[in-house]
Amino acid sequence: MRHALLAISLLAVAAPALAAEAPAPTINVVGSGRAERLADYAFLNFTLRGEGAASPEAVKALALAQARLEASLPKLPGKPTTETRSFNLQIREVRAKGCENRGYPQMTSGDCTIVGSIATQGFQLRITPASRAGDAASLIAQLGGADVNASGGGVTDDKALNEAAMRDAIADAKRQAQLIAAASGVKLGPIVRVQDSQEMPIGAFSYGAPPPPPPPPPLPVSAVQLTSPLNYAPQPIVRTARVMVTYGLEP
Repeated sequence: MRHALLAISLLAVAAPALAAEAPAPTINVVGSGRAERLADYAFLNFTLRGEGAASPEAVKALALAQARLEASLPKLPGKPTTETRSFNLQIREVRAKGCENRGYPQMTSGDCTIVGSIATQGFQLRITPASRAGDAASLIAQLGGADVNASGGGVTDDKALNEAAMRDAIADAKRQAQLIAAASGVKLGPIVRVQDSQEMPIGAFSYGAPPPPPPPPPLPVSAVQLTSPLNYAPQPIVRTARVMVTYGLEP
């Protein structure tokens, strides 16, 4: 009997301690946020071409086409700021029509006589403000550029856009927590923990490629007269965020 009373006494003493160690009630929610703004700059991709009787002449024609374009872009309406990157340079021989290309070395005489050369190079143009991208595309085509296509744009202050999306996500989490707490008959307490669960850019483009060698000196040109002005601007730049937030609950 004495042992039974001792056990009951120990349980009675331990019960308050166990109750004191019980975790405080919390609620976990996931908030989603979104922020967008108009693009500050736009990207255009295109190809320039030069032709000649031999490779040196084709390369020279390509360099002149690039120089003419570089000199003309700053003279577009609004005087936009531009930056050009180059890639995929190719210099190819053009052979007579009767030459059959079967994938192995060929003689340069007879049916496979070299009749000319073509030099092509791909470019990516970054233009600021983005609202001038349409006119830039029209100018590139007007000066002989081929395969002109727009490839989105970006913002100069990407950090501010990401932070706006994060603030929106945290506000969304609070709205959800308040709704759940009210429906449960308790009061929402302070934030206990916040974790960034996802941050996903939409419409972002990198521009970290090394710069190409400087182009030839620009040619003197008169003020640019666009044959066909073009109205184009990239889609707004969007950033999204997701956060997991833990709130304390009060009776």
